[in-house]
Amino acid sequence: MIRYLVLLVLASTLFFGMNMQPVEAHAFAQRYDLPIPLWLYLLAAGLTVFVSFFVIVIFVTKHEKNDGPIIELLDNGVGRVFVNPYFLSLLRFSSVMFFLLAISAGLFGVQNIEKNLLPSTVWVIWWVGFAFLSAIIGDLWYLLNPWRIIAEWVSTAFPKLRNHNTRDRFSFQFSNHIWFAVVIFIGFAWAELVWPDRAVPKSLAIAVTLYSLITWIGMYFMGIDNWLRRGEAFTILYGLFARFSRTELVVISSDYCSICNSSDCHGNIGGTCTDCYSCFRRSKAKHRRIFLRPYGAGLLNSGPVTISTMVFVILVLSTVSFDGFADTPTWQLIFSSLLKFPIITNLTEFLDLNNSITIISTIGIAATPIIFFLIYFFFCSIVSVIVRSADKGHLPSDSKQLRTIDIACVFVFTLVPIAIAYHLAHFLSFLLIYGQQIIPLISDPFGYGWNLLGTATYEVDIAIVGAEFAWYTAVLAIVVGHVVAVYLSHIMALRVFSSREIAIRTQYPLLVLMIFYTVMSLWILAQPIVEL
Repeated sequence: MIRYLVLLVLASTLFFGMNMQPVEAHAFAQRYDLPIPLWLYLLAAGLTVFVSFFVIVIFVTKHEKNDGPIIELLDNGVGRVFVNPYFLSLLRFSSVMFFLLAISAGLFGVQNIEKNLLPSTVWVIWWVGFAFLSAIIGDLWYLLNPWRIIAEWVSTAFPKLRNHNTRDRFSFQFSNHIWFAVVIFIGFAWAELVWPDRAVPKSLAIAVTLYSLITWIGMYFMGIDNWLRRGEAFTILYGLFARFSRTELVVISSDYCSICNSSDCHGNIGGTCTDCYSCFRRSKAKHRRIFLRPYGAGLLNSGPVTISTMVFVILVLSTVSFDGFADTPTWQLIFSSLLKFPIITNLTEFLDLNNSITIISTIGIAATPIIFFLIYFFFCSIVSVIVRSADKGHLPSDSKQLRTIDIACVFVFTLVPIAIAYHLAHFLSFLLIYGQQIIPLISDPFGYGWNLLGTATYEVDIAIVGAEFAWYTAVLAIVVGHVVAVYLSHIMALRVFSSREIAIRTQYPLLVLMIFYTVMSLWILAQPIVEL
């Protein structure tokens, strides 16, 4: 079903790309004259999402687990190579060595962003690259996470450390909430978008080292897997993106689930465990399966979503959106207006800052998630009203629990494709261009003039992608992301409500929300870049 909707999006884009009129595009650093007025792009994108909803309603009448073939990867020799213990050990060792090399480069190398390995590793490969890989391939971060690997090595070397977790040290039990991760991601978002020294190698190395210590302390007190599931923000983020990917990990025996307290573990229901990496790692080879599934299907295979997880998804979506909005003329006008407030000037002087950019940007990054949540909550409240006004015979037996906050939790995973799409639209050109810096830096990570692998003389090709490619990629990514979100939302509604009529009615407010965010996202990307 999704593949036909993608074709619909492609046809719409080609149809509206036939005239000529100049407009600047924000999606790329250089000027690109759009072939038609911007409002036509916005209209076409909104109509595509609108029409796709009715196509989905007509052709999708029941909630099936998948809408395409499932392919077993471990049935062939190539697939089995990727689960070979020697191959996996080599990958883990390489990940830790690269991690230590990057930290060392930041601490002891040349303090130049273009000549030091660490900034490109953190902002290009890790933050942007792993997000793309997780969404396209699967949760490679869980496999390559150096903090987890080092913790497991230490735990193996010192077995007494394994039994020290929160249950032994404190009198209370941790729930499945991930508020630790929410707080950590807020700090990361501030560092990415506001922190003045985010590209200074030594400052960045100190920040990564401090985060490493926080992570290992959390693992010591809560246990490695517990902290990864509840406190390590990037394990949670890349895990969410991996739910969209084509890779599905399955453990066909529920025996492992009886000792697993992961919120992702549903093996006791139906006899199989899907996308629980803890069970997959503990299981024997004969109980493991790796399937290729349709994109987005994994977002429908989740259990109850906690409020903290819902907040985390909204936070991720709003952070990437603010990153784009912060470069627009509209934000510059807001910035200029806030400068007139005496409290901003007083805070700048009190904190002994050179300017007010840090304070105002902090205000912006704090306000954006709140605005996003209020908008999302408003539309979910309309859905809740529709549910409460429906015929009680058409509602599930636990419908009394479908309050506004419950509706928000039920449908929040359908926003993940939008977050992935905007991440792709905003960062793809950045990844393709600045990701090339890793080629010379891997031969000279410290900037000392080395040429260890013979690649130090490589010059970055900034023409590898053009502004036209960046714009159309952004348009397709955003529209396709919203269409997939509409599809997943409809499937989720069919699962929650026994009446198809009620399910369709609940989707009208969410459809309006999807169209609104589609138009807003493209408008942001079409704005000329303005540096503060």
